[in-house]
Amino acid sequence: MIFTDAIFFVFLAVVLSVYWTLKHKEGRLVTLLIASAVFYGWWDWRFLGLIGFVVLVSWAVALFAAGRPIGNKVRRWALILGICANLSVIAVFKYFGFFAGSAEAALASIGIEPGWTALNILLPVGISFYVFQAISYIVDVARGDLEPERRLRRVALYIAFFPQLVAGPIVRAASFFPQMERVKTFSGALAFAGLRAFALGFAYKAGIADNLAPLVDPVYGADDLSVWSNSALVGSTLAFAGQIYFDFAGYSLMAIGVARWFGYYIPKNFDHPYSATAIDEFWRRWHISLSSWLRDYLYIPLGGNRLGEIRTLRNLMVTMLLGGLWHGAAWTFVFWGGLHGLALVVHRICFKGRGELGFVIGLCLTQVFVLLTWIPFRAESFSDGLNMLQAFAGLRAGGAEMLPMAVWLILPLLALDAWLGRGGLSRISRAAIWSRPSVYWGGLGSLAGILLALYPLEAAPFVYFQF
Repeated sequence: MIFTDAIFFVFLAVVLSVYWTLKHKEGRLVTLLIASAVFYGWWDWRFLGLIGFVVLVSWAVALFAAGRPIGNKVRRWALILGICANLSVIAVFKYFGFFAGSAEAALASIGIEPGWTALNILLPVGISFYVFQAISYIVDVARGDLEPERRLRRVALYIAFFPQLVAGPIVRAASFFPQMERVKTFSGALAFAGLRAFALGFAYKAGIADNLAPLVDPVYGADDLSVWSNSALVGSTLAFAGQIYFDFAGYSLMAIGVARWFGYYIPKNFDHPYSATAIDEFWRRWHISLSSWLRDYLYIPLGGNRLGEIRTLRNLMVTMLLGGLWHGAAWTFVFWGGLHGLALVVHRICFKGRGELGFVIGLCLTQVFVLLTWIPFRAESFSDGLNMLQAFAGLRAGGAEMLPMAVWLILPLLALDAWLGRGGLSRISRAAIWSRPSVYWGGLGSLAGILLALYPLEAAPFVYFQF
């Protein structure tokens, strides 16, 4: 089930009713744990064993490592073992076929025909998110930044908490564990905070992203791109820039809203990234929980910016290459990560201590770069990506197939997001008119009516479920 399915609202109503009826803290924790198992098992109950393995390994390794002094060799090896055990889950289910296929192609290119048969392994939904969350827990414990949790069900709930289980945000144990211990009381303020986040996320997902999908999928999924005109390829790329943002930001907001209804706080995952005026600012605003994870558990352990300029640039490239691979088992994702790594390297070399470009120039250069790099991210192959770039440059003849003119409506939407990110949101919130209940609730009712009119007959799956 997904957050926009009718069955999810039934599921949520039942869980909320049971959760707030119970007065005992442990009863509520068990309720959430059972609900999380049902939610995840709804896709395929067999993968409950997989997430159970991740939970058990993380719980046991953290306890074992914490029993040794910081810096002890056994403690370090326990950490390495825990990380490798968790990464092996991703390696088998997400990357085994990719690396096997790449090795097969490499051998075939030099005349060697390998005799193995590729396995068709089903990718469990959300595997990259909950594995990274588990790794952050055992690393924090092994570093001495966090005391281990001895109660298995709490570790299980932290890793499997259903609102953010399948597509993040990636939550840190240091912020989640204390919330399990707090006494929670249902209130109107809590209900409204959850509703506000969920409603906005629903508008992003159902009202915008799902209506952009039919403008993206037929073009990027076409067997032969030559039938599409140049304007169709350009328009479809713009539509994808909007789709992936409103889809993923929408999921994150809905996850935040659902968590609030249970008395839990999840930090925001997006901060108007299309308002960024530099590539490093873009990554501080886009998928914030992943960006900070890569910084704290990959970039800094590699040495960060402490070992000289050359190694700093190397660490940026390695981090972004692996960040690209995290997004998908394909060389196009690695290439996308490499492009962003190269952009970060160039930005550091050119602007370190020299100030930034002007607002307009910085905004235009950054957003054009981000838009063009969405092409290898979404394209099925490098040849399709090259075809898309040729369309932007006007270097291909193009076919007769066109997209509806509605595709260009994404431009004012993206411009609105940029304006909100540069202070427009604070100006709106300060406007006296919004303090009038009739205006506020009237606007909310109008938004609901528009969403019902725009809501697609078939909701599209969340884009980031595949990662």
